Amino acid sequence: MRYFALIFLTFVSFSLQISAQQLPFSQKQLSLPQLGYSAIAWGDYDRDGDLDLALSGAEGNTPVTKILRNDNGNFTDILADLLPLHYGSVEWGDFDADDDLDLLVTGINSQGDAFTKIYTNANGTFTDSGVILPGVSDGQASWGDYNNDGLLDILLTGNMKAIIYRNDGNGQFTDIFAPLPAVQSPMCCWVDYNNDGEMDVMVCGDTGGGIYTKLFKNNDGVFTEVNITPEPFTGLYGGQAKWADLDNDGDQDMVISGMDLYIDAYLLVYRNDGNDQFTKFTISNGNMLSGSIDLGDYDADGLIDLIVMGRTPGCGGNAATVLLQNTGLMNFLPVSSLLPGYKQGGVTWGDYNNDGYSDLLFTGLDGFDIPQTILYLNNLGDTAFAQNTPPTIPAGLGYSMEADRAILHWNSASDAQTPKNALSYNILIGTQPNLYDVMAPMANAVTGSRFVATPGNASADTSWIISGIPPGNYFFSIQTIDNGFMPGTFSTPTMLSYQPVGITEQVNACFSVYPNPCLNRVFIGVSRFLTSSDGDENKDVTITILNYQGKKVYRGFNSGEIDVSPLPSGIYLVKIQSCDAVFLRKLVKE
Repeated sequence: MRYFALIFLTFVSFSLQISAQQLPFSQKQLSLPQLGYSAIAWGDYDRDGDLDLALSGAEGNTPVTKILRNDNGNFTDILADLLPLHYGSVEWGDFDADDDLDLLVTGINSQGDAFTKIYTNANGTFTDSGVILPGVSDGQASWGDYNNDGLLDILLTGNMKAIIYRNDGNGQFTDIFAPLPAVQSPMCCWVDYNNDGEMDVMVCGDTGGGIYTKLFKNNDGVFTEVNITPEPFTGLYGGQAKWADLDNDGDQDMVISGMDLYIDAYLLVYRNDGNDQFTKFTISNGNMLSGSIDLGDYDADGLIDLIVMGRTPGCGGNAATVLLQNTGLMNFLPVSSLLPGYKQGGVTWGDYNNDGYSDLLFTGLDGFDIPQTILYLNNLGDTAFAQNTPPTIPAGLGYSMEADRAILHWNSASDAQTPKNALSYNILIGTQPNLYDVMAPMANAVTGSRFVATPGNASADTSWIISGIPPGNYFFSIQTIDNGFMPGTFSTPTMLSYQPVGITEQVNACFSVYPNPCLNRVFIGVSRFLTSSDGDENKDVTITILNYQGKKVYRGFNSGEIDVSPLPSGIYLVKIQSCDAVFLRKLVKE
């Protein structure tokens, strides 16, 4: 009797504690498609100042892909003509730099056929772009400008593929033959992990011969695997990976959730210590199978927090959700949120009601395997948290020319909540002031309102490279983004006179040269856009290597691996000729 009385008193005491303590989130009653095996993304596609929603998944046994417009807090299906898909990904991005958000979607239809689709936004109407890309199931596609020409390229993984497609403009994308591991059940990310102004790539997944988590450094468009010290990243698949400045020291750290070869679940944090060194931290209470994660400063204390959902390890594991508060020094403490568990879906932060605090959107299967799509409002923003205020406008804008590229630079901004080292920056470049037609910021140039709930396109850098654009005069502006994704206004436009000097390569050439720099051998890959009409990719293509005195040192007619060991160290020019087209690429021989 005493035992049961003790249990009862303990329960009452716990209940009183919960009722006395205001919970951080409360469910918002909305009419939303209830989806499992799903993906979601916030994006202000209609540019009216509030976040709309793209989602894909299974409504019962029926795949759906929808865009929901946020109308004063209620969501309306715009009935976009999108291919119904599930088991995939959705991501917003302005790939054609026309001042509105387009949509990148992957997944499978009801017949099990895999697709990758780009939908073009024209004044709120979405149409198939006609871009043909390989379909991936249980895969991921992500936007990122790897060659700094202002156009969003695509990193596509899944179905034993890992491909970077260069955006050549006018709806044309080219495989650059990057040496990435072919993976299934993948995770992929763009990140400027070393603050050199170029987007690097991380690819994780099952290669069929092992489980890998690999980071590839971008060196002027050539990707090489990074030797991570003091130990390689733990190989994981079937989860999610995100980068953010977790310790506010000015570089990007990594959070990754997934499974290893033995189907053991992990939630790992890697602190970026510079010089390709990373320190690993294990968060054992966040270990999830098929976990989904997102990063954002929900409590406006200037530190990036973490939400993780998925299935707990073990036979018959339950759906679970864990909110982890960043208390500094890479310490993440679980917060009592009473959020229900979800699995086989996604979770994302976003300020749904524009009150300055990040809300939470979940989609997936709940603890009873019932599909759900639920929005939870951030309750504590008006009562317990500091007010989140916009960061300042960057000052000191300028640029310098280095051969065929311009180096934009500016001074660090400040913010009352986020330390200045952790602020990210967003770049706008156009042919006229406040015009988006070269590098789109996915934000309103006048008000600064963001179209997406993400860090800026220049990460935490205070300089950025732009190259591969025609010579001429341009204008660029910079805005600051804090850790809660709150934007400041853009700086006054600064003129950029882009006049490349010296011998330059054609950045948009339809072939790749790697590794570059090279030692004894170099691989030259030729895109299908240089092939003849019958599909023979070597026909009518001539490869010539010249030294910088113009002397021919190699000539061949087949793409592939070339022995350059007889050549002395120095700089060479690779020339590809196909019919009347000539393309150039610089090669460095070490």
